Amino acid sequence: MSYGFTAWRDFFNDRQLLALGWLHGAIARIADPTARAALLTLFSGVLEFNNMFASYKGEGTGAVRHMFSHHILKPERTPIEANVWGTTKSSGSFSNLFRSRLLRAIEYRHAPTEVNGKSDKGKVCAPAFSGEVAPAWPTDGRFSQRAIYLSCDDSASTGLPDRSIDLVVTDPPFFDNVHYSELADFFYAWQQLTPGIPGNVTTTRSPSEVQDSDADSFAAKLRNVFYECRRILKDDGLLVFTYHHSRDEGWKALADAVLGSGFAVVNSQPVKAEMSVATPKSQAKEPIQLDIIIVCRKQSTAEIERPTIKQATEAAKAKLRRLQAAGFSLSRNDHRIVLHGQLLTTLHLPEETDHIATNVDTGLEITELDPPVSRNSRQILMFD
Repeated sequence: MSYGFTAWRDFFNDRQLLALGWLHGAIARIADPTARAALLTLFSGVLEFNNMFASYKGEGTGAVRHMFSHHILKPERTPIEANVWGTTKSSGSFSNLFRSRLLRAIEYRHAPTEVNGKSDKGKVCAPAFSGEVAPAWPTDGRFSQRAIYLSCDDSASTGLPDRSIDLVVTDPPFFDNVHYSELADFFYAWQQLTPGIPGNVTTTRSPSEVQDSDADSFAAKLRNVFYECRRILKDDGLLVFTYHHSRDEGWKALADAVLGSGFAVVNSQPVKAEMSVATPKSQAKEPIQLDIIIVCRKQSTAEIERPTIKQATEAAKAKLRRLQAAGFSLSRNDHRIVLHGQLLTTLHLPEETDHIATNVDTGLEITELDPPVSRNSRQILMFD
């Protein structure tokens, strides 16, 4: 707002508002509800590329970079204005996204393929998915074969039967980072113009959204979601999610939510994070380029053998060495989050989370590694 953007309409110039308004109005008049919903979803993608926050990749020589490429609202000194409908060579336009996103999704539904198949078109690996849109998934647990169920609702109250799910895989909000819930209103401001959507509701935000600057409040909201995950998971099921945070309070809040909901962390694995060159990371003194995959099981279903703090620290050190050998240049915060993730496996009770920061500080010097050994030419080709 300090840059003068006080309403969502300020994100567009007059030509963009006119062209996008025509396009949205034409989609809203489509009689078939399924086709209308699909094209409105596609329209949201067009909005990302056609606004005054868009820019070129590279130095004006690449494709259009969409406005959320840095996961923040970043005003451009020289924004670009692309062609909303598109030409054969334009990027981020309606006609091109129609082909590259919607038609490709339909083709994938009929012939699901491996991402890296044996041929240019991928390797067909499964039968076609069924394609039915319903307001809710079956609460009796009788799911259709080859069906994908999507629900946009409160994750703390899914309506699914007890012990009906094999695996929960998610990417929860990162405490006080990346305000997805606020950024989503950029799209909702346009969806409000669609007949049938209440015009007096100005935001998609909810008091129960799992995002908060207060650590205790964040932990309580996330704990409610994990409680629900525990209820619907089978006793041998897994809860798997990614997380990283630079501050100790973010990790303590996570540990409180996991242990307080009846889960135990059984392993953690560091992986390269997305957006490693984004503005918030590149400007940080000790940027984090890793995400930690956290793997959890129900505490009461099996006796879980937990490592000692020393064993967890050594395990973290071994994982850091593997990353270093693969060519990663790791910051001190990268060391911290790998150690945080591994130390979570040592915790038994929620009250033990108070000591995790102390153990990280104590173990951090142990995980400091020597400079990487020189690599042979084959390794250099692999990683450089």
